[in-house]
Formats: sequence, C-alpha cells, structure tokens
Amino acid sequence: MTSQKNHRVVICAYHGLSMLEYGAAVEIFISHGRTNSPWYQGEVVSCDGPQLQLGDGSRLLVADNLSVLQQADTIILPGWRDINERPPQQLLYALQQAAQAGIRLVSFCSGAVILAYAGLLDAKRATTHWKYARRFRQLFPQVRLDTAPLFVQAGQIYTSAGSAACMDLALALIEADFGSKQANTTARRLVVALARQGGQRQFIELPVSTASKTLSAVLDLVLADLAQPWDIDDLAQQAGMSRRSFDRHFQQSLGQSAKQWLQQARIEQAKTLLSRGGRVEQVAGLCGFTSASSFRAQFAQWTGVAPSQFRLAQQQRAGLQVDSPAATAV
Repeated sequence: MTSQKNHRVVICAYHGLSMLEYGAAVEIFISHGRTNSPWYQGEVVSCDGPQLQLGDGSRLLVADNLSVLQQADTIILPGWRDINERPPQQLLYALQQAAQAGIRLVSFCSGAVILAYAGLLDAKRATTHWKYARRFRQLFPQVRLDTAPLFVQAGQIYTSAGSAACMDLALALIEADFGSKQANTTARRLVVALARQGGQRQFIELPVSTASKTLSAVLDLVLADLAQPWDIDDLAQQAGMSRRSFDRHFQQSLGQSAKQWLQQARIEQAKTLLSRGGRVEQVAGLCGFTSASSFRAQFAQWTGVAPSQFRLAQQQRAGLQVDSPAATAV
C-alpha cells in the first residue's frame, strides 16, 4: 500500500560519517523531494554534538536533539565509523524506543552495527558490507548475518550491504511508500537501474592473495586461460606440491579452497564479459563452464540473478542501447 501523506525521515549523523552513504540519504530523501508531493519530509540529527568531523576531514553543523527520532516514520543510519566502537548510549536507547513504537529503521552498509549494538537485530536476519562479516559475527553471534543479498527486511528493520546498495534499498522503500512510478522516476533521475532487487548478491571480487611466488604463478596461469578445464590435481602438480599440501597452503593463503577460488574466478570473468554485452553461450565457453545451462545455474547461485539479467542491468547502468540480436540472445 502506497502513502498519500508526507513521510517523515530522520537521517542520523555522527563523527566519521561516510560521505557516500550520508550524501545518498540526503540527496534521495531530502533534496530530491523538494518539488514532489506527497514525498518525504527529511531532516538530519546528530548524536555527537552540533559540530561533526566527517570521514573526509570536513565539518558539518547539524541539530543534535535526538528526541526528533521519536517523531519519525523512518530513521536512516548511514555507515558507522568503527565496527569495534560501541555507539553513544543515548543513540542506542533512542533507537530502542523507536523500535518499540514501530518506527521503520534503515541502515546503510556498516550502519547495521548500530542496530546490532542496540540489540535490535538479535535473532533477526540482516546484512552489511561483506568485508565486515567476520568481525560482525564475532561481535554479534546472535544476529543471523547474511552478506549475500543487497538488502534485507526483517519486519520494520531494513539493512543494506556495501555502499552502493544503499541506493537499491532506498529505491525499494520509495516503491513501497509511493509506488513503482515514483521509484522509476527517482531511478531515472539518479541514472541507476531499478532492476537490482534485494535478493541479488553482493558482487565480491577475488580475495587478495598472500600466497608464495610459486602459488601466485599457478594462479596467474589459471587466470590467463580460464577456458581450460583446470583440475585441482593438475594445479597441485604445477605448484610442485602434493594435493594435500597444495590444499592446505591454498586455504591458508587465500582463505578458501582451490575449487572455490576457481569457481569464483570463472564467475568474475563471466561478469566482465557479460558487462561488455557477451552472449551467454559464448561467455560460458570462454570461462570454462561445461555448458550454457551449467553456467546459468552456477552464475545464479553465486550472484542471485540470471546471466542475461545481470548483463541487461549492467548495460542499463552504463546507459548502453541494446539493439543487436547477437547482444540480446540468451
């Protein structure tokens, strides 16, 4: 059900604020709607005093009366400055009160940390940027963290993944509040695709290797020709190791098995080729998949979307016009 009334949004601000996520929240929920009706009534409130030191070294002057949180329909929490730092108790208490009152709570990227410290994600499914996953699970084992989706809804609480995913979540909220027509209008204005849904996965790059020169040489060999049907036993032989030693060394160096790394390398290469308009059957062969159907299934498992959907979204995002039958074949 969409709203025909103005919806009050309060954006929280604090020292060390991420300019990307804070700027996106202000632009989407405050600046964009000044000529729209109905739309959001947006304001910013600080939990660290009236003068804030932002992440880029600049300063921001803003009201610091947290009582306005109780008058909001939606509270937005941009990325928190340090996952190991507990936010101010007055902010945590205000969020707990807001949750009890049924106010919608939205976090961007590491803003989920604030909700977790407040105990509002206990036993709930949530997401955040994948790079915080290990430490987040250590600090908040009671949270059902899932770093795959772009955003997650758990009742009145919404959490989003890495920085750019905040726009995907914002567009989903606009669609829920004011309908798909307004969401599409906003997406066009931001020059982004509305197609990315919450179930789409965060696109995680291959991990940085701390491997030895021998192992690095093997990885370079594989990456240079992913179309080959690489076998893990063959890779171990290339490295001059037994299969057992190779598996152990690989896991210690890259934090995942050689099989997982190879699969991820194929997917990353496929994403690059699809972004350039490559046909699914052609991409499958170039990336070493045994068939187009196997490629489709594995790509969807890793990314949450079909190869053709990923290609279309990337072309829309780049502003490309797809008019060639060869470019659109699936």
